[in-house]
Order: sequence, then structure tokens, then C-alpha cells
Amino acid sequence: MQDTDLIQHINSQKNKIQSGSPKIEIIAPCVLNDGIIAIGDIEKSELITIFEQEEKKLLFFVPASGSGSRMFDFLLSTAPDEVFEKDQSILQFLNNLECFAFYDEELRLMHSKWKDGEMSSRKLIELIIGASGKDFSSSPKGLIPFHLTEEGPLNAFQEHILQGLLLEAHKTQFHFTIQESFKSNFLSCLDELGKKFENDYYVDFSIQNPSTDSYAFDESLNTIELQNGHLLRRPAGHGALLENLIDLNNQIVLIKNIDNVQHLNSSEKSIEIWKTLCGLLLKVKNQLQQLYENPSLEGLLEFNQRYQLYTSEQLNLDDDTGQIKKLINRPLRISGMVHNEGKAGGGPFFVKTPNGDVSKQIIEAVQVSNDESQQKLLSQSTHFNPVMLVLDLFDFEGNKHDLKSFRNDDNYFVVNKMYQGKNISFIELPGLWNGAMYDWNTLFVEIPIDTFTPVKTVLDLLDSNHQPKK
Repeated sequence: MQDTDLIQHINSQKNKIQSGSPKIEIIAPCVLNDGIIAIGDIEKSELITIFEQEEKKLLFFVPASGSGSRMFDFLLSTAPDEVFEKDQSILQFLNNLECFAFYDEELRLMHSKWKDGEMSSRKLIELIIGASGKDFSSSPKGLIPFHLTEEGPLNAFQEHILQGLLLEAHKTQFHFTIQESFKSNFLSCLDELGKKFENDYYVDFSIQNPSTDSYAFDESLNTIELQNGHLLRRPAGHGALLENLIDLNNQIVLIKNIDNVQHLNSSEKSIEIWKTLCGLLLKVKNQLQQLYENPSLEGLLEFNQRYQLYTSEQLNLDDDTGQIKKLINRPLRISGMVHNEGKAGGGPFFVKTPNGDVSKQIIEAVQVSNDESQQKLLSQSTHFNPVMLVLDLFDFEGNKHDLKSFRNDDNYFVVNKMYQGKNISFIELPGLWNGAMYDWNTLFVEIPIDTFTPVKTVLDLLDSNHQPKK
């Protein structure tokens, strides 16, 4: 990047920080039968049949660069020893230590010492998560053992592969976005998996493109120079992974978070839902293909009555071939939605677009203003985005869409964090399933809550979905 371009780029990011995170105007939450569709048992069987009869190639795209340290944050309390030793969450962790997949012979011996009062809770915890022990505090979440099986412990990375293979597609591939420094660890775990399970699968990796990193600014909005003379930069959030998605050649891509994977013997429901969502994608794409080849406003309205891809504002068209084709010919995403049970994260909403239209979007709470009326609409949301997405990235001519042209660059986030004891600010790109997919054709479909079993803290692994069936 030339100096003048660099200066413009930095100034652009500085101006965005000065303006703050853009707020999106919510019109209403998407609810069941109004923005979110339901799938009955008969239709579900039909969609699964469509999936199983179609010869298709699938690719799981799993962001896996996130640190596992947050899983153990509560164990790092600085409370006085007498308070620490009685903390209920810490006691729950230590009393159930043998239930975790990372429990081994060495830990069993240390655990016995702790039970006998010969070792403090802090010392035992240090042996589990500290650098002198298993060093989970600095490991990616994907490499932390989640589940114990007859073949031994499996981490989230390994279990995503095994669960994906249960789809029994013609050819299933797996793509994980990781940190370069942990690639050898992932490859080692892949080698271990191959020794335990004889399966035919293809796995590859990519790194979040460093060129997408944002510049960091101090409280005076000056860039921060490092000792090596370079300017401090920070990864620009999961929206930067759009670049990784663009680099793939696959048509059908399934996206799921690394921490949302059940024990292998509790994954039947998730596999059933993946098949349902994939079958729905194939059915909807086929109907859109027919409408594209024979454009008809009447046909489009009839189609939309069932699938609710488009709002009434978007369908305010003349019976014009060009307008209909333009509306239809976009990347397609089927997004599962679960009932909101108070989890943090994005949800489905009708929002006002920059040109005054109304569209369906996945919106994060931080994107909504503190205005009382907007917060009321936010609180009325009934569903939550568990990140269970099935994408079709190709157009009707068999060519890959230019995905960047469907991103809304105005949906960036301003992030404030600490760096070496000082406040810094930087920009995160529009989220991968938020602004990065802003102009996609979007179908929200209700899925069962038991497909959503994220591991946000290590204690979540004590849930029945993460434990071997007895």
C-alpha cells in the first residue's frame, strides 16, 4: 500500500471511530410465521429425502482461531484464599474434575491430593490450565478436549469432523480458520484422529488475512507505534473471514461455531437438522432457479408466501423481468434460529435499509441504539442466532457470486480494549453473518434449542449433551 493510500486508510478508520458504531433501525423482530418459518414433521422428512437423494459436495466452514482462555476465566479469581476455596463455581469444577475429557492419570493423582487437603485449589487449577500444566489458558478453544469417547478424549476440532461425517454426503470437506502459530497442533490432532477413526475426509486450514487487520488508536486518536517501528494493528473480527470464504471454490457451505458441538453419541438431532436445512436450501434454490428462468411477479409472491425470503417492501416491484432477476440473483443463506432463552448474541429482525426499504438481518444488541422504542423492540425478540447456517455461494449460471458486493461496509463495529494498561480503539469489519451478508437472500427457520449446546465456560461440559451416555 502506497503512503498516500495508507494515510487515507488510517484516516478513514479514525473517522469511523470518531463517529462511533453505526446504529441500525429495527422495524420489528422476526417471529414465527412472520419472518421465521416452521418446518413440520412431514416436510422435514421430505427435505431430508431431498438431501439424501441429491449428490452434493458439502464444506463445513468453522472459525476456530478463538482462544479457550475465557472458558477458565472464573478459575483465575484474585479473591483471598479463604474466599477462593469456598467459591461454588470453583468447587463445582474441582469436585467434578473426573467428568472432564482432559482428566488423566496425572490429574487423578493431583486430584486425590486436593481431596485429602494436601494441595490447594489454586495449585491444582494451575496444573490444569497454567503454563506448567496443560496450558489451556493459551490454547485455542478448538484444541481443548471436550468429550470422552470409547476411543479416548476428543477436542472440539476433532468432533466437528466426526459429526460432519455423519451427514454421509457424497463428499464432505472441512475448512477451519486458525492462528498460524497453532497449525502444527491442529495437524497433530488431525493425525491422532486418523489413527482412531478410519474415515475418508478432507481437511484444510486458512489464516485470517493480516491485511484485513485494523489500526489501533489511543485515546487521542493517534496511531500507536511499536518498538519495531510498525503501527499497532488488531484483527478485525469474524467479518474479516469473508476473505477466507471468498477464497473457497465450494458452492454449498455450512457454518457453525467451534464451541457448538455435542458429544458424538448425542449428535443425532443436530445431524437431522443439518440434513433438513441442506434439503431446504436445495429445494428453495431449485424454485428460485425456475423463477429466474421464467420471471413472474405472481410466481414470486406465491413462492414468498411460504418461505418469506423477502419483505413486502422488497416485493413492491413491477412485473419486470430485470427487477425480479436482480432480486433473486443473490447469495442464498438458510439460517437456523432457536428460541431465545437469554443467551447473548444476535437475533433476526426486520430493519430499515439505507435506501428506505425493509430487509431481514441478523442484528447484535450493540448495533441497536439506546433509544427507548428501539430497546423495546430489541427486548421483544423471540429467537436467537446459534450460527447454524447453510449457504449457496453460486449464481444461476454456476458462477460464484462476488461476495464483497453484497456486504454493507457501513455496519462496522467500534471496539474499545486495553493494551499494556492503556485504552485503545479499533474497527471491526461488518460481522460475517451480520453486515457481511447484508444483501443476501435470507431464510430464517426455527430449529430445536437442543441443537445449541455452546461451551462458553468449562462448566458447560458437565451438561448431558457433553457427557457420554450411560
